[in-house]
Amino acid sequence: MANASWIRAEPWGIHLVPVDCWIDPARPVERALITHGHADHARGGHGETIATPETLAIMDLRYNTRAGVRPVAYGETVRLAGGVDATWLPAGHVLGSAQVLLEHAGERVIVTGDFKRRPDPTCAPFAVTPCDVLITEATFGLPVFIHPPVEEEIGKLLSARTANPDRCVLVGTYALGKAQRVIAELRRAGYPEPIWLHGALERMCRLYEEFGVELGDLRLVSDAQKDELRGAVVLCPPSALSDRWSRRLPEPITAMASGWMRVR
Repeated sequence: MANASWIRAEPWGIHLVPVDCWIDPARPVERALITHGHADHARGGHGETIATPETLAIMDLRYNTRAGVRPVAYGETVRLAGGVDATWLPAGHVLGSAQVLLEHAGERVIVTGDFKRRPDPTCAPFAVTPCDVLITEATFGLPVFIHPPVEEEIGKLLSARTANPDRCVLVGTYALGKAQRVIAELRRAGYPEPIWLHGALERMCRLYEEFGVELGDLRLVSDAQKDELRGAVVLCPPSALSDRWSRRLPEPITAMASGWMRVR
């Protein structure tokens, strides 16, 4: 960068110096620009929080952050006092996730937080945007991480279900983003049956539906008789895979959706 002094990496976030504003700060600040709702990027307690409407709704659900919020749509530019323009663009990671394009002193810097290039039916696709500097998280950036095609893993899940009609397929998956993607990919593969949820996943799935993401027939495991779950697909948080909660399930075949799903 010709003038690196206007944007700095600090231990608790990215500081936009001319406007005294932070991106994804790990502690409360007067003004925060948030890329998405995962806990390592979003938190409560800021004086003002600027993010997409979907991210703000996720933050309110998780952290009760209704006060001091400013929604910004994809493609919308916010002029921050001090001469920095910030534009929110789709990042393709989870519902409402954004890249923030920052323009100042003739330079274009994009901060993505997490992003994903593969298609995901539950969120807007990543928007390739020219810039001078790209600042991104790279959780799975090393060459050792090669995720298999989504269709293959969903096919393995459905094959395991078909081959074991008296058991269930139990998928450990995170409440924000992964659970909804697994459900949507199952629907895209033509799976019409009820998908059963651990209670910890329900509220986020319902929020996705409020924003127009169709997930089909979702039911709570707590409302089911054990025999109803034979041949079923069940989703739960990863921590519940070996928890006492799973004992109510009929001989589960387990899978884990992290970078992407692996059926065991």
